[in-house]
Amino acid sequence: MKWLDNWLKRRVENATLKEPEWWRQAGLVVSTGSGQNVTVNTALKVSAVYGCVRIIAEAIASLPLKIYERTDDGRQLADHPLNNLFMLPNGIQTGFEMREFKASSLLLRGNFYAQKAMSNRGVIGEIIPLYPQHMNIDKDDRGRLVFDYQESGANRIFSQSEIWRIAGLGSNGVTGLSPITQGRESIGLALALEEHGATLFRNGTQTDKVFEIPTALSDEAYERLKKQIAEHQGSSNAHKPMILEGGLQSKNIGMNNEDSQFIESRKLQIADIARFYRVPLHMLNELDKATFSNIEHQSIEFVRDTLTPWLVRIESSIYRDLLTPEERERYFAKHSVNALLRGDIKARFESYEKAINGGWLSGNEAREWEDMNRVEGLDDYRSPLNMATTEEREAQLNNMQTAVINELVEREVRALKRDKDKDPRHFVDFYKRHLNKAADLLAVNASDLLEYGQNRLADIEKGVTDDMILTISANAAEEMRALLCQS
Repeated sequence: MKWLDNWLKRRVENATLKEPEWWRQAGLVVSTGSGQNVTVNTALKVSAVYGCVRIIAEAIASLPLKIYERTDDGRQLADHPLNNLFMLPNGIQTGFEMREFKASSLLLRGNFYAQKAMSNRGVIGEIIPLYPQHMNIDKDDRGRLVFDYQESGANRIFSQSEIWRIAGLGSNGVTGLSPITQGRESIGLALALEEHGATLFRNGTQTDKVFEIPTALSDEAYERLKKQIAEHQGSSNAHKPMILEGGLQSKNIGMNNEDSQFIESRKLQIADIARFYRVPLHMLNELDKATFSNIEHQSIEFVRDTLTPWLVRIESSIYRDLLTPEERERYFAKHSVNALLRGDIKARFESYEKAINGGWLSGNEAREWEDMNRVEGLDDYRSPLNMATTEEREAQLNNMQTAVINELVEREVRALKRDKDKDPRHFVDFYKRHLNKAADLLAVNASDLLEYGQNRLADIEKGVTDDMILTISANAAEEMRALLCQS
């Protein structure tokens, strides 16, 4: 029985009370109430479990993860080596594969561990993932965590500074609980239902029609009935009448209560497993109660209620384990979820328009959200008058008024220079038109500017000279502004 001793040794040598997976695989634990042994491998055979893990893991892996630097204006993308590591963490995995493994480890076993392999420059050169089922955690005399990694052929003790650790929901503040372990009864029931259904179809007999007759059929009548049934099979022979002889009656058989309950039980197990992972049912193709409107809201809830807690756990662990104490004052990690929160193109463009006109989003920022290049002239923020303070509105109005008055004075000076040799009566019509135009632009009555026109015509009667034009150019704006203040 030496082979049995070796088998048990391989199975149990790495087992710990904190990670019961090895005990289950060795068959040394009690099965679930449904009689099914639930492990990570058997759980993934349940389509709802596999679907939930895949949906969340692929969603997290698809999100850009960057290191940002805090600035006086908010933040900016940092020139930090971790940004390159997030794209290519080691020589085997891509960034997507690493993030997917990280998420699936959390979703299946409740924990994620990775070794921080340091480069010759003293910075993290590679991030090497470790299998959480082989990790045992303890504390040393100083209260720091010690990681005992017991993978076959790769046993090693890691210090706390060598490990990047992420824990899911847990009860001891260090390690997370395995969702598979917590949901083993629901998963076991789903496995039992699948096994029952497979056995039913393998061994059972099901038909939708029976024939009844008071007496036994003769061999000849039986053969005629078989031939007639065969002739009526197939879609091309549907609805053709049959000849029933000897009191023969045909009866249709619908779905019985036991079949209906079996189908309903399978649906309930999908919902129960989705509840463990907080995945909307429509994402598992369970659309019985789904509508177009609530699917859109459930997709937003998926980002807010399902993904966000996991993303925050990941970002917080990066801050703790991958940044030095000095770097934590300047840098932080953040996922971008904008792509997942997008609505349809009409809703997006309408929201961009409101945000740009509201003054809190620039045109180039909206273009960045749509993965478009920046263009010159769209970096400024608009400031609507109805959103400014009283002081800001008054300042804006004064600036606008000053610009209009300066333009009017320049127009007046150009006319005087052009027509200074003409008869003074020529300027009567000019100032009539000029002051009416000024009244329209400044939103005042033309009578408010009558004194300005009379004074100017009186000066022109004496003759238009270069000195007079210079005086008008220097003083006319203040003169017109003073008259507006009096009105």
